[in-house]
Amino acid sequence: MVKVTNGPPMKDRIRDLLLLGMVIALLIPAATAADTYITVTADDPTEYRGLRVATVDALDPLETDASLVTLEGDNLTVIPCPTFGTITRIFDPASGTYRGGRVTITENKSFDGSTLPDDYRIVTGRTIPNFTMHVPNRSGNVLMVRSLGSPEEGIDFARFFEAAEELGYLFTDDAIIYSNTTGISAYGNIDTQDYDRNDLNRTLKRNEVDLANFSADSDMVRSMMEAWPYTRPEAGEYLLTAVQYDSENETLHVLAAMPVLILDGNPTVAWNDDRQGAGATVSFGEGVDRTAYILLESNMTYDLTVRVDTREFVSRPIPTSVTDLVSLLQTAADEASPVAYTLTRSDDDAGSGIVIAPGHGLSGRADGPEVEIGAEALATLNPGTYSLYALGMEGGEIVAVDYREVEVRAAS
Repeated sequence: MVKVTNGPPMKDRIRDLLLLGMVIALLIPAATAADTYITVTADDPTEYRGLRVATVDALDPLETDASLVTLEGDNLTVIPCPTFGTITRIFDPASGTYRGGRVTITENKSFDGSTLPDDYRIVTGRTIPNFTMHVPNRSGNVLMVRSLGSPEEGIDFARFFEAAEELGYLFTDDAIIYSNTTGISAYGNIDTQDYDRNDLNRTLKRNEVDLANFSADSDMVRSMMEAWPYTRPEAGEYLLTAVQYDSENETLHVLAAMPVLILDGNPTVAWNDDRQGAGATVSFGEGVDRTAYILLESNMTYDLTVRVDTREFVSRPIPTSVTDLVSLLQTAADEASPVAYTLTRSDDDAGSGIVIAPGHGLSGRADGPEVEIGAEALATLNPGTYSLYALGMEGGEIVAVDYREVEVRAAS
């Protein structure tokens, strides 16, 4: 059954949202645990279309033994990820009041990197991805929303739902609610009484699903995109999340949050080291105005230290994982980020940006379609096989992510 209500579909391109600083967790599909790792309570509750939110809390996205969200199906590029040993996440400064909100966090925690998935997945085509969501003993709402940036001032809990109105999808077992700036389109087995653009409290309550083993009907999703082409997502950064709204306690519980990157194609990265003694070049070709790379020695286990600036992180409407390759690449590209990383075989402290154990890796960036790695920099590496991860951007948006194995020879 198909029903369409509450306004005509929008066929024009949805305006871009601010993307800088958004974490895109593709390397590690988001997972959740029984305890929250961050709680933010604003001085003044946010009221928005029937919702009243004073507090947002989130389950830890690195506790993979409790819950998991995974992209599946066609139109995916699967890239192997580095092997991590101990992952240490440090929030600094500690719990306190920042940007108009009282913040309680788990300040320092370590994880076993071997428990994490060994690949990350990119959607390489304008399509709603297939996915599974496993959050035992919980129910809530499953949404995919065009990613939004952090506000300039203060904490704004309404920004997530504002973004969902701009471009968002709400999934049930047998229906999808699609929203854009002109109205709502509902596809599948759903009654018009079950959703109201101006009453999000009722809409969320009437469309909760069991999250223990949730997956949207892939045939229904495909049929909707074929029947209504305007519902195909534009290329860009999205957030696939499960939330539960507690109206009595004015709290939004984030049960899972996995950013998803949708690309309109995916250019291949090139590695050119043919020029004797002149280093190497990493390039994507035309259509890219910023290029970044990370080069890591293959067949090695890295300990990863992630240092998060709590003051900046809490301004994000939905907290997400900060331990992922694309976040590393965005930091390498000098994009705004509250996170600093160290990949090392020792206990060195994290500095700003990215620090990689000497001799085992490099990172860099350049404006334009290519970035050069000087001969002196290559000479600092141990000879052998390396994993090259590369990111291409245009106009502040990610347009390419790729991986390949390369050989680094001994300096002549």
